[in-house]
Amino acid sequence: MNPLFIPIYQLYLLQLENYELGRYWTLLFQKGYFFSKTPLRKTIVWTQKTVSIFGLAFLFYVGCAWVSYFLLGTIPACISLALGFCLFPIFYTVASICLLPIDFLVKQFFITKAKRMLSSSDVKIIGIAGSYGKTTMKSVLLSVLSTKLQVIATPESVNTPIGIAQWLVRTLKKETDVAVIEYGEHYKGDIAGLCEVFPPDIAVLTGINEAHLERLKTLGTSIATMFEIVEHAKPHAHIILNADDEHIKSSYKIYEKDKQVFFYSSINDPLSQMRVSKRVFDEEKLRWTCVIEGVGTVTIPLLGEYAIGDCLAALMVGKILGLTNEDMKKGLIGIKPVPHRLEPIQGKGDVLVIDDSYNGNPDGVSEAIRVLARFKKRRKVFITPGLVEIGSKTASIHERIGRELAGVADRVILIKNSVTSFIEKGLNSEKFDETHIIWFNTAEEAHASLSSVVQAHDVVLFQNDWGDQYI
Repeated sequence: MNPLFIPIYQLYLLQLENYELGRYWTLLFQKGYFFSKTPLRKTIVWTQKTVSIFGLAFLFYVGCAWVSYFLLGTIPACISLALGFCLFPIFYTVASICLLPIDFLVKQFFITKAKRMLSSSDVKIIGIAGSYGKTTMKSVLLSVLSTKLQVIATPESVNTPIGIAQWLVRTLKKETDVAVIEYGEHYKGDIAGLCEVFPPDIAVLTGINEAHLERLKTLGTSIATMFEIVEHAKPHAHIILNADDEHIKSSYKIYEKDKQVFFYSSINDPLSQMRVSKRVFDEEKLRWTCVIEGVGTVTIPLLGEYAIGDCLAALMVGKILGLTNEDMKKGLIGIKPVPHRLEPIQGKGDVLVIDDSYNGNPDGVSEAIRVLARFKKRRKVFITPGLVEIGSKTASIHERIGRELAGVADRVILIKNSVTSFIEKGLNSEKFDETHIIWFNTAEEAHASLSSVVQAHDVVLFQNDWGDQYI
């Protein structure tokens, strides 16, 4: 075993909590100070920041032993080495604080450089914010706009000021026409701060729900935070809003401030400027065929019906940027399923696996259940550990998931944790057959035992995947 296993594990927990020291110490005692109480799914990523924190903490550790040797002698120094091995979380905390000035200077360097590059270019920024649906929207926009324009888009999980700035410095070229940027948020003011550095010419708000309530605390705060992309977009920005989201519809007038507002909808909400006159889902070819008024017949190779709305939003953006209908229809048919978000995978024995393991919000789960329901010719299996970071809504949302599943799934596989008992409660309230609820202690156990549950021609949907910071 690596003798540094324990300090590396403790540093991994700090990385999981995005170097937020308060949350780190809470997780450290919940998960296990020296060893994890549950098997770890992933390992540490040795980023520049992680290496710096570990290096400085190790110097503190050696320094404590050296001071003990200098002042007290060899035996106390050896004791100090042994005891100091238990104090690495304290060393990491001190190291993180000591590195704050350097961290700030590095961030300012890249952010200033990125702003300078943007100011000297004609690139249009499309900013995407929302509690859910950002990644799929980004993928659809990239596919549609790339038919005629030079488009770049932030990679997976790059949505902070320093991450976006470093990405722009590496990626932005003179010939770039459009930069599609995902704006992340943990706390109120995060999106406003991103807009200050990367102000969008076109702002897309995909939806608002209870995701991340653990940090944002209330739905009202979530609404205000997400609408920061509308408030802080450029003065003459085009605003694209999801009319299928009730929180957006009931709140947008407070924040629009005379900006040009457009709505899209997958279900033909009256606010939407584009409408779908016909839609058919092909469960064999795994795609939608739609007739869009003013555009014609289009093929959308995605499973979720919400993706029709995303495609309408992309068509609106394309028109703003001067693309033709034919250009954009080519882009729609070229869309690829987003990895781990309702991604279809063909398994052995004609088993269709739908990987939705990166979807962790209530609306996304409801959409996943609706997708499962469309497969009329297959037995349906749903696997989930439930959702995280939804605060006081945890019980009610998971009970609702159980009720929705009861009328769709033939088998429900649950991972034992702090939330899945609420899903069971919801299933039971709808008289779901208890013998068709299958429990496993861990996701690894569930995956290893699937062959005893799944039959040929089944459709199996994996919904969400908890990170190691959740219990």
